[in-house]
Amino acid sequence: MTLGLICPSCSSTFRAGFTRCNSCGVNLVDQSIFDARQAGRGDPKKLLADRATIAIVHAGLPACREIERALLDGGIPCFIDATAEEGEALAPGALKVGVFIAEDDLARAGALMKSRFEELVAKEGVGSFKTDAIDLSLDEIECPACAFKGALKEGACGDCGLFLGAPT
Repeated sequence: MTLGLICPSCSSTFRAGFTRCNSCGVNLVDQSIFDARQAGRGDPKKLLADRATIAIVHAGLPACREIERALLDGGIPCFIDATAEEGEALAPGALKVGVFIAEDDLARAGALMKSRFEELVAKEGVGSFKTDAIDLSLDEIECPACAFKGALKEGACGDCGLFLGAPT
């Protein structure tokens, strides 16, 4: 009996003939490959229990799962958790989902994610990696994601909605 295909991001199962998850948009893997990956990872939250951790991203669950998978595949222990920073008000029932790593893995994670981004840019032929800080106090900001030039709307790009932060 064949085990079938599974989404490595959301763990949804699919029958033969499907290649991508309809929810996450990521390539499906054979159930046996998924099981082997999971068995080799252990429980990253327990592995990091005695180390100071930091959230490296807050995003939707599918995006967090994709980043988690990339970090784990790169040998960087991480876990996804729902949090709220001290004093931060969230709407009732809302969760802030983040990917957490050990603080001392931050440089390795940054290098891994930069490399992954550069590979995607090369593959797709669009975008670039910018390391210059963005002055959010300016009246006109160039969005690093879509290159739209204009004022931020509640800290986000007026075109694509990328949140850049509150003006300083």
